[in-house]
Amino acid sequence: MTATEVPFAFSSSGLTLRGLLHRPDRPRDLGVLFLHGWSGNRLGPHRLFVHQARRLAAMGVFSLRFDFRGRGESEGETFSTSLEDMVTDTLCGLEAFQRETGLRRIVLVGICSGCKVAIGAAAQRPDLAGLALWSAEAMGPLRAPTQSVRKTLWALRAYARKLATLETWTKILTGRVQTRFVRKALMTDERPTLNEIRREAAWLDAFRSFQSPVLFVYGGNDPDTAAAARAYAAFCTRHGLMWEMHEIPEANHSFYSLRWSGEVMDRTERWIGLRVIRSDGESP
Repeated sequence: MTATEVPFAFSSSGLTLRGLLHRPDRPRDLGVLFLHGWSGNRLGPHRLFVHQARRLAAMGVFSLRFDFRGRGESEGETFSTSLEDMVTDTLCGLEAFQRETGLRRIVLVGICSGCKVAIGAAAQRPDLAGLALWSAEAMGPLRAPTQSVRKTLWALRAYARKLATLETWTKILTGRVQTRFVRKALMTDERPTLNEIRREAAWLDAFRSFQSPVLFVYGGNDPDTAAAARAYAAFCTRHGLMWEMHEIPEANHSFYSLRWSGEVMDRTERWIGLRVIRSDGESP
C-alpha cells in the first residue's frame, strides 16, 4: 500500500501553520495527528514522526504532521508561545484535518511536551479515538517537586558529553545547533508558575472522563520515566481510564537508536491495530 504526501496548511489564531498530509491510497476512517515537543518540529526527533507516518500509511491510516506556531515553517514567535497556544493549534489542526479528509476518528500521537498538549486537547475533544504518548512528562498536580532539579542536572550531564565530541563542535560552528534552545534548557527555571499548574490541573480534571484508549511509551534511561510513569499509572487507574504502558529498557527520552525507535513504532502500530481499529469493529 502506498501513500501521497502533500503540503498542508491551516490557520490558528490568525497565523498560518504548515505541515504535511500523508494520504494512503486505500484509506481507513482513521487519522493520526502528530504533536512534536517544545523545541521540535514536524519531523520529530531523528525523523521519527516521518517514519511512523509512512508506516501507518501502509496500514491505511492518514497522518498529519505540522509545525506548532513559531516552529519549523509555521508563522509566529517562538519564545512567546505557550502550551495553551499549542493546544489551540492542535484543535485547529484537528478541525482542518477532518474537514480536508472527512475522517471521523483521529488519534493524537505526542512526544515530550506534545503529550501535555495532547491531554489538553483531549480535555476539549473527548471524541478523539485515542492518545499515544511518548515520554510524557508529569503535569500539574502529578508533577514531582524534584522534577525540575532532576531534569536540569540530566541536561547538564547530557550537554557536557556532547561538548566532548567533534561532531557537536562542527554543528555549532556551522550554525546547525539552535543555541537559544540550549541556553533555555540549561538556564531557565523550569518550575511551573501557579497559573500553569492550575491550567494543567484543569486539563487533567477534564481528562479523567476520557473514554478512548491511551498508550504511554517510556525510555528506561529517561530521568523522568520513573516518577512520571508512576504518576500517570496511578491517575489512570484511579479514574478508570483505558490505558497501557510500555517501557523500553535503556532507551533515552527521544529513543535515539534504530532499535529503540523501531520498538516505539512497532508498539504504537500494534496498539492502534488492537485498541483503536479493532475496537471500532474493523479488522486490523
